[in-house]
Amino acid sequence: MSLSERELFGTGHAIWPENRVISRALLCLVPALIDGIVATLMVLATALIYNVLILGEGLNEFGWPLYVGYGVVAGSIFGAFSASACSRLLDGEKPSYAALPESFYAWTAAISLTLLVAFLNGGIGDLSRVSLSSAYLLGIPVVIGIRSLWRSVLAAQIADGSLSFERIAVVGDREAVTRFLARDELSRSGHRLTGTLYLDSIIDSQGSLRMKDVVAFARMCVSRGTSSILIVGAFSKIDTLEPLVEEMKRFSLNLIFAPTTANMTLKLLQVLPIGPSNALLFLRRPMSDASVVMKRTLDLILSGFGLVVLSPLFLLVAFAIKLESPGPVIYRQARLGFNGQTFMIWKFRSMSVTEDGGNITQARLNDPRITRIGSLLRSLSIDELPQLVNVLLGQMSIVGPRPHALSHDAQLSRQLVTYAHRQRIKPGITGWAQVNGYRGETQTLEQIEGRVAHDLHYINNWSVFLDLWIILLTVVSPTTHRHAR
Repeated sequence: MSLSERELFGTGHAIWPENRVISRALLCLVPALIDGIVATLMVLATALIYNVLILGEGLNEFGWPLYVGYGVVAGSIFGAFSASACSRLLDGEKPSYAALPESFYAWTAAISLTLLVAFLNGGIGDLSRVSLSSAYLLGIPVVIGIRSLWRSVLAAQIADGSLSFERIAVVGDREAVTRFLARDELSRSGHRLTGTLYLDSIIDSQGSLRMKDVVAFARMCVSRGTSSILIVGAFSKIDTLEPLVEEMKRFSLNLIFAPTTANMTLKLLQVLPIGPSNALLFLRRPMSDASVVMKRTLDLILSGFGLVVLSPLFLLVAFAIKLESPGPVIYRQARLGFNGQTFMIWKFRSMSVTEDGGNITQARLNDPRITRIGSLLRSLSIDELPQLVNVLLGQMSIVGPRPHALSHDAQLSRQLVTYAHRQRIKPGITGWAQVNGYRGETQTLEQIEGRVAHDLHYINNWSVFLDLWIILLTVVSPTTHRHAR
């Protein structure tokens, strides 16, 4: 390559021989094999323990071929799900709590499909129901742990630039390309730069792009194993890129446009067809219609069941509150709920006052307004149980961001811009912030930011599994009650 070509196509050629890139297929094959082997061993090990150690069968009597065969079937199916999960991770999916329900669903599907294969093959009667049930139940924490481990390892290696799975070239005006590469986003997202093409360096005397240089650059990218070419530039220059795009159509390359903007918070989520045109999606509803139905169904079942089962406790608490101090048993206070709509929240009265409106003082440690029975109710979170009525009425959910009094909402919204984003989903009796220790009075900006960050994490990663996990932690985790007031 001549000096002029080096200048024209940037420094990609200089770094190419020194960097190795693992192909996406090979990279996803590793976790698929790991998960597949683990799944196979779970089926085989539980069958071996049950039949040999518990039932006392001899090793020669144990049906090795049968369980190895169906174990391989389960492992292959679960491994395929793992490869798909790995691919989504490489596409930019955040390694988050959402990996837990994904692992659970994949494991359930693998065992279910294995049983279907056994049924269709006529071998379902030869399999031990106890060992298969044990393999499924014991395998849940195992496969979730393994899946979470390799996701974390992959994400960490990609983030620090030590792992690359895709070669990419960058095209645009010199200033835009230089500014984009200075942010060092490519290496921290699993990409290796193979070359750059500065469009303002290939303008002919008529002000048009020299297409022979565009074609030469594309050929160079193909020779270096590049899979994608990223065009950076302003939205206003999209129409001028049509000739370049047309020339690139002769090559098997992804062509991606990245608009240059100083705004680092506004995200382009998706391109949607609106009639004959394309439109950019900036904000997505946190839950699909199907998810809303699933969450509402869970709320109705749990709130209805809870009100019936806990009715004797409610009568006992009401009697104790009336016995200690005058005033209503149920305390109703205005709160902001879903989409900023106001509703009246129900609580057992735990204070000698029933404040509402624009002047409310948050409860604090050793607050003299809290009654003796109120202190017990608040420490055990029993005072929140009447909110099951709010859930039944559709004003709240069992799990969601905790709603605050109107005056506190206004104050916190002034302190933190993202605070109001919590209203994109129904408020809850308990939430991800509460089970992680963010409960009670918010005295510092750090406490506010921590609570909001956890609430937004929940909204962005909602699943039925996550709701059930939060409910379990609410009951058994001491962290949930650490800052109860």
